Amino acid sequence: MTAQQTATAGLEEIYDTLALAIDAAPEDQRELLLAKVVLLLAHEIPDSQRVIDLIHQAAHSAQA
Repeated sequence: MTAQQTATAGLEEIYDTLALAIDAAPEDQRELLLAKVVLLLAHEIPDSQRVIDLIHQAAHSAQA
């Protein structure tokens, strides 16, 4: 397995875990769950501008 395949498999696992967490959350708490996930991940990434850029990237890809 190549490094790219390993990275893709990791992203798929993250996506699946997030999708299950969203599905398990009460509908009125899903936005709060997503906000908490972003804040926890942002705490792990020392570059706040990078986090902001990734949020913009996600928002733009969700509109496509």
